[in-house]
Amino acid sequence: MGDRHAQDARSSHGRPAGHRAAQLCTLVQRIVQTEIQRGIADPRVRGMVTVIGVDPSADLEEATVRVSVLPAEFGPLAVQGLNHAAAHLRRAVLEGSRVRQAPRLRFVLDDSLKRAAALDAAMRAAAAESGEGIGDDGAEH
Repeated sequence: MGDRHAQDARSSHGRPAGHRAAQLCTLVQRIVQTEIQRGIADPRVRGMVTVIGVDPSADLEEATVRVSVLPAEFGPLAVQGLNHAAAHLRRAVLEGSRVRQAPRLRFVLDDSLKRAAALDAAMRAAAAESGEGIGDDGAEH
């Protein structure tokens, strides 16, 4: 029975299943980003679209593709356009790789870069505020 569980956690090539998922995510991210840079025919997909990451389902049948869009106001429409082009992008993954089956793609807006920039700005502002009471000699006044 123990062998069955060990086999379940491995792919057909004897590597850990997580390794296969990580490889697939990297592949999907690279190919989808390339296709977006080449241009998607949907006019909703505009601005600078960056693939932030790919989150696969446990069975690798589906994958959520997290994207960032600048300027931010283009984000919601760009995601709609990408979801409309998902079948085309899935075919591009199949054609651009040696995988037999590509996951169905679903695009979501990822605002983590925006939040990180806001946090960085807040930290800089707080540091500047606390530094206002320090004189040229480094002593507080």
